[in-house]
Amino acid sequence: MENILYKERKITLIVRNRFYVSWLCMILFATSMQQAFAALPQNQKITLDLQNATIKEAFETIRKQSDYIFFFETGDVDTRQKISLQISSESINDILNQVLKGKGLKYEIKNKHIIIKPDKTPQPAQSSRQSGTINGVVTDEKGEPIIGANIMVKGTTNGTVTDLDGKFVIQASPGDILEISYIGYNPLQIKAGTQTSLSIKMTEDTQNLEEIVVVGYGTQKKSDLISAITSVRGKELAEQPVPRVDQLLRGRVAGMQVVQSNGTPGASSSIRIRGGNSLSASNEPLYVIDGFIDAGDLNSLNPNDIESIEVLKDATSTAIYGARGSNGVILITTKRGKEGKAQFDVEASYGWQKLPKKIDLLSTGEYASYLNKIARMNGTTVPYDDPSKVTGVDWQDELFRTAPVYNVNLSSSGGTEKIKYLISLNHFDQDGIMVGSGFNRTTLRTNVDAEVNPWFSLGTTVSLSREFSDISTLPSDYSLAVYGIGMSPIGTAFNPDGSYNYTEPSRPLGRNPLAEALLPTDEKNTYYVLNNSYLQFKIGEHFTWRSTLGIKWNYWREDYFSPRKGSYQEKTNSAKATTLQTQDLLTEHTLTYTLKKEVHSFSALGGFTAQKGYDKGLSTEVSNFANDITGFYDLNSAQLKNSVKSGYHNWGYMSWLGRINYSYDNRYLLTAVARYDGSSRFSPGNKWAFFPSVSVGWRITEEDFMKSQQVVNDLKLRLSYGRVGNQAIDIYSTQSLFSSGSTILGGQEVVTYTPSKVPSKDLTWEKTDQFDAGIDFSFFNSVLTGSLDYYHKKTSDLLWEISVPSYIGQSTQLQNLGSLSNQGVELSLNASLINKKDFQWDMNFNISTNRSKVLSLGPDQEKPVGEHWGGYYSSILKVGSPVGLFYGQVYEGVLTQQDIDAGNLSARPGDPKFKNIPDDPNNSTVIGNANPDFFGGLGTTVTYKGISLNAFFQYSVGNDVMNLNSAYFLPGNANVNCYRELAEKMWTPENPDTDVARPGNSYIYSVDSRFVENGSFLRLSSLTLAYDLPRNLLQYIGLASARVYATGNNLFNICNYRGYDPEVSLYSTSPILKGYDWGQYPMNRSFSIGLKFTL
Repeated sequence: MENILYKERKITLIVRNRFYVSWLCMILFATSMQQAFAALPQNQKITLDLQNATIKEAFETIRKQSDYIFFFETGDVDTRQKISLQISSESINDILNQVLKGKGLKYEIKNKHIIIKPDKTPQPAQSSRQSGTINGVVTDEKGEPIIGANIMVKGTTNGTVTDLDGKFVIQASPGDILEISYIGYNPLQIKAGTQTSLSIKMTEDTQNLEEIVVVGYGTQKKSDLISAITSVRGKELAEQPVPRVDQLLRGRVAGMQVVQSNGTPGASSSIRIRGGNSLSASNEPLYVIDGFIDAGDLNSLNPNDIESIEVLKDATSTAIYGARGSNGVILITTKRGKEGKAQFDVEASYGWQKLPKKIDLLSTGEYASYLNKIARMNGTTVPYDDPSKVTGVDWQDELFRTAPVYNVNLSSSGGTEKIKYLISLNHFDQDGIMVGSGFNRTTLRTNVDAEVNPWFSLGTTVSLSREFSDISTLPSDYSLAVYGIGMSPIGTAFNPDGSYNYTEPSRPLGRNPLAEALLPTDEKNTYYVLNNSYLQFKIGEHFTWRSTLGIKWNYWREDYFSPRKGSYQEKTNSAKATTLQTQDLLTEHTLTYTLKKEVHSFSALGGFTAQKGYDKGLSTEVSNFANDITGFYDLNSAQLKNSVKSGYHNWGYMSWLGRINYSYDNRYLLTAVARYDGSSRFSPGNKWAFFPSVSVGWRITEEDFMKSQQVVNDLKLRLSYGRVGNQAIDIYSTQSLFSSGSTILGGQEVVTYTPSKVPSKDLTWEKTDQFDAGIDFSFFNSVLTGSLDYYHKKTSDLLWEISVPSYIGQSTQLQNLGSLSNQGVELSLNASLINKKDFQWDMNFNISTNRSKVLSLGPDQEKPVGEHWGGYYSSILKVGSPVGLFYGQVYEGVLTQQDIDAGNLSARPGDPKFKNIPDDPNNSTVIGNANPDFFGGLGTTVTYKGISLNAFFQYSVGNDVMNLNSAYFLPGNANVNCYRELAEKMWTPENPDTDVARPGNSYIYSVDSRFVENGSFLRLSSLTLAYDLPRNLLQYIGLASARVYATGNNLFNICNYRGYDPEVSLYSTSPILKGYDWGQYPMNRSFSIGLKFTL
């Protein structure tokens, strides 16, 4: 035991020392850089050798040796003045001071722009054409001023830039052409006339704005990208009343399945990118938020703060994250401040949610008639003389409600050339559609970026959040969404005096679902802090050094209290308090080199990262309080102290990484990536692994033979191959673990320790090799764009529990064995069908397939998994078959007397009839497949002037669902309601020709094909109608923009599923158990209205 602790401490010390060393190096580097550059106002060195040259010739010489561009008004600046200078390797400031000395001129440097002005404004110069002064203002489509837009007189060096209010002054003659340009906007040309004032509106260059894609540790132009990456812009996810961004991604990314585990407010989703790669470790993707790896629970992130989301899918894009990239990577970039005056954004919405559909169960009268029918069939006295007069309750109406949801966003952003900021505050409050449940969250985010000088910049991100949830729970996984709604509808929920009714004879054990929902308290509080800061140095013309240091801290506490009658099972009150604290430190240091020369473009990235973290928790369970007054606030007053548990884990990673990008003539592209990862989770000798990848691309449209055609704007082929890893196993899987207990020795209780886990010292990384072939295309002047991908993945060294001899001390042991594959096709299309001034119509569509296959299970050819009631298995892994198969008996209807006689069976007519499967010991076989044949999404946006309508549909075709709720609602389950359809069709002596078995408990809890249903669906995920108020109206009330909108979510769902929703994930974290429905909290249907405006 002490050796284990010593080894863990040793690993921690190594990681800790690396942190200190890396940051010491960073500080020393920053200090040396400061000393080296402190005396230099600018980084670039310039040499002049001029004899009797004009100032204009000097400006041109400077421009050729640097990135600076000169702007001046020809009428104010005489560039014909002569100078003679010999200056060697001086800064731009020293050069300009000497060039302009005694010339009556001064200069101002803004980024790469040098503005030349007279010290005293002279009279405008006369020319053959009369030059005049033109005043103007440049704004964007929203009326916001554009700062720093370039205004040039075509064919001259006469130019200027707009000021902080978007205004400019320039000298021009009638007939001159003014050229207006700004990064990210379409350039304009305006012919000068006799007017002296201009108002110029620039439109965003959407194509250029979309060209920049965030990749791991950097950005790339989309035209140079040769990886399978899908981008989702934050504006596509706006105006939706949900707390988590993963809920908004359903159906929007080709190759990515997003299944919400349940409808509980704040519940997470299960995400699979190109299928699952493991049978026992996690299959969830890696999240990176603003550069922080594994940034935690998405509940802490306000969706309104998101600028863009990139989903990395192939090996070349994910290999830069090495051991954690096998399941794909989701990069989330939040909004940051921009240069300009302060902007204030306000958004508020109010909505309401409801249950989309009810399970078709019997009403009170129908249930009484159903019980009478069973009594007559069994030859007993009917319990109800007149079923229509029986008093009852609809538990679905009692347990579900119309619930409100509120969302408020406040943000301020802006900045100067040197410092930019964004501050955002959000409060989200959602009552659950099930009584007694709710969720709220408050977040605060600050992003600051500062350019200290042209070669040194720094910035920080600070994110704070507090979450609160109160979710009704029951012990032993007795869900109100199945046990509650299935309770006998006879009787009432309340007694005449208003108290809860626990004494209804038709309800076993004195149950009252409404009391179970409202009386227990289950409060969860989560506090989250994330800070990630960076320093960045530009070293000369080609190198950039970047260092980051981040910390993530999370504190979670759950307080549960059940009063004396809070649950049907409990005779006494009970309480539980649980806390969990986690901390994660990450430091990263990268050096980037870029070079562009003639037709060659080259960049290289190298870096080192180190990350360490810990978690520690405490849990206490007590019962039998004297009263219910103090609840969970006075645990010590309980008479029984049932259990006290605590735990602590720590871990560490270290990595070296590199990437090379090369482009020849923008036609032939190459990317090579490698990462060398070390993890404390594995034993010595297996801690380190190497993950390389390479991709090549060919832009066919850059070839000469494609230049003359006008149909294809862009056509790019790409191929990639590489290896990534998965180390998402328990922290101490490679070590022996012991459990504490007690026993009586010599009449006294003594503490004991027994082995609880046999070490798996030879465990190593799961490795996924992936091949990808893709094509990116753009047709008809970018009216139709998209991509098509084929991929094949193979995962080897699967982590899997195998049976071991009992003398070892446990029944199974985790080992590396087996392999599986995934292959599929993805298609994404975007179409700008109509793009007129006042009318636009855009559509997007994606469709994907994925086929998984188990290639090897070590010594086994098949393995039943997913044990349920009475030892029945519900799923199976088979070599040569996909992951996600349902396994059970094949239901063939009901037994007749002839069947019983022929088989010499001890059964009765009307009992279930199952197919005989002689080769299986469980008389079971494959009865369904949870994997869809294909899935995807369809979106459309129509805009007419200020009115827009956006709709998004999600679909899945060919997948099955194991509806375990159906077993509970079969005819004959005592004191439980029944599906109306089955009650009407069940076998009776008067109705023998049916496929619904007679009422009885014998086979209710088996796993068979009766419970496998078609899970295909088409869902209208969201529909938003919005109106942007006219700007000429807003200017009178001081607003830059205003928008009102109405949004509906989950408005309809076309399916044949009997449950609440076919998109289910009971075992959301299980790699192999998919498509199970057992009493999950139902999804809601929501409607909301909102207003947002900018000051």
